[in-house]
Amino acid sequence: MQNEKLYQQGLTKARQGNYRGALDDFNQVLSRNPNHAIAYNNRALLYYHLKDYKNAIKDLDYALKINPKLSEAYLNRGNAWRHLGNYKKAIKDLKIALKFNPTSDAIHNNLGLAIAQSGEYEEALTYYNKALLFNPKNYKTYYNRGRAFYITGRKQEALQDFNKTIELAPNYTKVYINRGLCYHQLGEHEQAIEDYNTALKIDTYNVYAYYNRGCVYYSLKEMKAAIDDFNQALLIDPSYIKAYLNRGLALYKSGDRVAANKDFYHVMCVNADAYLYYQAQRGTPHDESYSRNAPQMEVNQGGEYFYTTFLEGVWDEVDLNCRESTICEAEFIDD
Repeated sequence: MQNEKLYQQGLTKARQGNYRGALDDFNQVLSRNPNHAIAYNNRALLYYHLKDYKNAIKDLDYALKINPKLSEAYLNRGNAWRHLGNYKKAIKDLKIALKFNPTSDAIHNNLGLAIAQSGEYEEALTYYNKALLFNPKNYKTYYNRGRAFYITGRKQEALQDFNKTIELAPNYTKVYINRGLCYHQLGEHEQAIEDYNTALKIDTYNVYAYYNRGCVYYSLKEMKAAIDDFNQALLIDPSYIKAYLNRGLALYKSGDRVAANKDFYHVMCVNADAYLYYQAQRGTPHDESYSRNAPQMEVNQGGEYFYTTFLEGVWDEVDLNCRESTICEAEFIDD
């Protein structure tokens, strides 16, 4: 088969979502023509979709050696660096891409993402704003700007952007999770529940929808409904430690101390950080205060585990009554 036909076949497979098949085709194309910069760029996109970001970056490095003015390669490499958590390199590449194409809403949006993930949310907002000037129909930019508004404490503005996201993409599950959280924190619990219900209609196995709805029911003191939702969350993800913690709280509030103790003990055995988080919520000013009623660490065959006397010895009743709102908190999806 001629190289160009093989290349076009690879593109067709990629558009159909057959990334492995497309990868085979591009491998053959590049073995025959190792100076095909665009083929390297497109094979990198296949690696990107397969979450193989390191190989994506290798291909993009080759592409840019062959053609240093290939703006798409800077955009794609910036996104790969972003997924690997190297935000400094991501921002550098995305800014180069922006010089080649200063009116690209995609580049502004992705640059905003990289800057936000580096912790500079206010600066990220400026790039999201520019992206929306160039393309006011991109629902992901509204969603990303909404997340930045939420993190900077501007929940009403976050709601407006999440509303716009839903208007443009009514089946985008993530936005219902985060809008539901906004409603919940603003005291609009019924609207929060409605958003989580909608998310579950779209994605029956969305663990965050069950978990967050459980937190809303908990705040409404509807403990049975909260426990049911935490149960569902744990069926989907048995390693979801916060669901064990909050199910324990709901069981405790329901008067089932035996079951509550099992969940609390599980939390401490599996994740010591969760226990330390609980201790931090007690507001104790000094490190030594954290040891009040703390479980004792023992060593068993080279591994550590918690030994505890359960509720009366670890989970202080006053704390559980007074600190529940900071412990039983819903999840924000920051991606």
